Amino acid sequence: MDLNTIAIFSQVVECGSFTQAAEALDLTKSTVSRKVAELEQHLGVRLITRSTRSLTLTPEGETFYQSCMQMLEIMGQAELEVTANQDLIRGRLNVVMPVEVGQQVFGPYINEFLKLYPNVTVHLELTNREVDIIGEGIDLYTQVGEVSDSSMVARTFYSSKRVMAASPYYLAQNGQIISPDDLKAPHYQVKIYNKAVKLPNWHLMQADNEVSIDLPYRLRVNTITASLMACLDGLGIALLPEFLCREHFASGKLVHLLPDWEMPEAPISFVYPQRKLLPKRLRVFIDYLIERFEQRDTTNMMRDKPE
Repeated sequence: MDLNTIAIFSQVVECGSFTQAAEALDLTKSTVSRKVAELEQHLGVRLITRSTRSLTLTPEGETFYQSCMQMLEIMGQAELEVTANQDLIRGRLNVVMPVEVGQQVFGPYINEFLKLYPNVTVHLELTNREVDIIGEGIDLYTQVGEVSDSSMVARTFYSSKRVMAASPYYLAQNGQIISPDDLKAPHYQVKIYNKAVKLPNWHLMQADNEVSIDLPYRLRVNTITASLMACLDGLGIALLPEFLCREHFASGKLVHLLPDWEMPEAPISFVYPQRKLLPKRLRVFIDYLIERFEQRDTTNMMRDKPE
């Protein structure tokens, strides 16, 4: 088995077509098809199921493709390390982020990064689903909450402060919240349920006091944005990132409940597979996003500082 055949197979998967792969590699379609067939014969398994309109990876093909991508990645990075092109940042990054994190925080920074490094391609998925970092070939995942997988590298760069909020309309209908003792019926929450986001439970802390809250809910959502919108519409008490509520507290659209009590913070981390040879583009990408985030956070702190 040679690397050229592996590269041809990987290109077919990337393009989703033998014809497009042949064009990308400047080969004939028959050569590409023959090389893949020889690879399947060598391995003794079918890697690709072909039809007149599309091709689909078999389970064995998916497993082999992920291994091929890691192999080609290592070879490409090794070449960069020993050639005069060590400063060239190039290649593809598969990045997955929760919707709110990608849209409201890192989206503009990723765009800036691509302008600075025109030889890098980013495949960005914004989703709140659970992901399989290894199985899906993800280079970088943004985890909100604790990271429990010890096989991953977790670089925590922020601890998100959370606050309890409700709309004036909701409080007028259900009663004011003066102390934790008021957090009971007829009050209810807008519940966030998302397996991908490992948020702490509702705990209020003040000096040596700690109170656990377990309010019923009328609405359950899977994104923080949906929880914020429901809270603004008076559909319950919500536990939200503080930075998302600042403008609504200032405008009076939301009320900050029990501000003298603290709540557990949620760490935010960049998570990626452990590798002996981390691609330079990934190292540079992570460093750039963290640097821009820290600049943003510093700017916000200066803006919020009283005269």
